[in-house]
Amino acid sequence: MNRSMWVITTIFAFLLLIITGCGDDEPFVTTKLIESQIYGEIKTYREAAGKTGPFVQQFIMVKEAQLFSAKMAAGVNDVDTTGIAVHWDIIDDKLWGGYNQVTLVQSTPDVNPAGIVQAWAENPLTNPVLLGDYTQCGVGVEYDNDQVAYVTVMMMKVDS
Repeated sequence: MNRSMWVITTIFAFLLLIITGCGDDEPFVTTKLIESQIYGEIKTYREAAGKTGPFVQQFIMVKEAQLFSAKMAAGVNDVDTTGIAVHWDIIDDKLWGGYNQVTLVQSTPDVNPAGIVQAWAENPLTNPVLLGDYTQCGVGVEYDNDQVAYVTVMMMKVDS
């Protein structure tokens, strides 16, 4: 009987370790369709301007961009980059070696990804930012009660 109890206890402990030890360190990030489309528009714009090389959506940056957009949509942050450093710090803790960090923000009733990117492309202050030296990108979009879109784009370079 003692041996049976030992076997049952061992199996139970093993199963408990498997169940509690298999979780991801990072929560799953869901990228909205509009976020992927904005990323695609930025990538296409950069390629049309002669920017080649890697430029990928980075899920940690997507999450932080989404959180910053949510703060703007909720009225916690103004539509500017005040407070974005907290989100870059989180990214820096998880992605070592990133530099050339930039953030673009926008509030717009336009839900057309091409129109959102075009607004930045046509602005003489933000157009050069879109065309900078980056390899990673994260786009976040959240809406307020009036369906105004609050868009955050975070970009940086990571050497491979």
